Amino acid sequence: MILLLVIIAGCDDDRDPAGQLPDSNIELTDGFCMVSGDQVVLNHHDIAYYDFSAHLLYLKSPKTFSDVLSVYGVSAVYAGWEKMYDLNLHPGYSSTMPQGPFIWTEPTFYPDYIIAIDQMWTYEQILDGSADSREDPRIVEALEKYGQFRNGLQCVIDTILYTSPEEVEVRLELTNPDEENYYYLDPGKMGMGLFHYFTNGLYVWDSVSYQYLTQEVEVIPPDPWDSYDMEWMSLLEGGSSVTLTISYDLFDTVQPGTYAAFFTFPGMHFQVEREDLEQANGRIWLGDIDMHSTMMVE
Repeated sequence: MILLLVIIAGCDDDRDPAGQLPDSNIELTDGFCMVSGDQVVLNHHDIAYYDFSAHLLYLKSPKTFSDVLSVYGVSAVYAGWEKMYDLNLHPGYSSTMPQGPFIWTEPTFYPDYIIAIDQMWTYEQILDGSADSREDPRIVEALEKYGQFRNGLQCVIDTILYTSPEEVEVRLELTNPDEENYYYLDPGKMGMGLFHYFTNGLYVWDSVSYQYLTQEVEVIPPDPWDSYDMEWMSLLEGGSSVTLTISYDLFDTVQPGTYAAFFTFPGMHFQVEREDLEQANGRIWLGDIDMHSTMMVE
């Protein structure tokens, strides 16, 4: 009951008649809010910032995922007093697939100071460029109002060179559009085995045979498994870009044709404590960036 009263008091700071939920005495703020049933469980007072590249909501200390969602759950996201989308909690052990935006629980995959809003996509949705309700411009506006919007890192597949039936080179363009600097996992420093512990790397979708084509990389796990090392990372300064090249020499044979190629650029997840995020020259970037591109093989 005490926690509920604190949450309600936080929402009263910015009361506006337009913000009242239907059939409820609980009012939203004009920032980013999460709602469970007829109560606001998180608002802009609880948010440090939102990384839009990975859809990670960083909570202000001492707020935690467990404080906010384990008790009350969540059912919708609001911004500027308007409902943006429905939102569900989905256990990681469940045999069912989540629909629409959702939050993994048990496990959460991220440290307790982060709420990660995920989305499950089909290949058809990815290739068709289906709208992502998490990226509604009204959400950006609500976050920017309180200085809580961050672009995060952005990554695209720049080039895929298929030089032989088994040799493939992928070049990624990694960009930091924010003002602050970010540390990112550098495949050149980590080596193929360790880098591919954090990502599946390049894989190609063959719509004819309906199968993935990829290269099985001998993965080298961290020791211990839940650790990380700043020596794996490079610093990308605000407003700058870098090209990363990853080469495969035993890729599955791809017949001539046009294919959809996919790559997930990885970052740290549960390994980084809140107090370790801020390093000497920048912040450690957390999350993943899913990319796709068209690849032609002659």
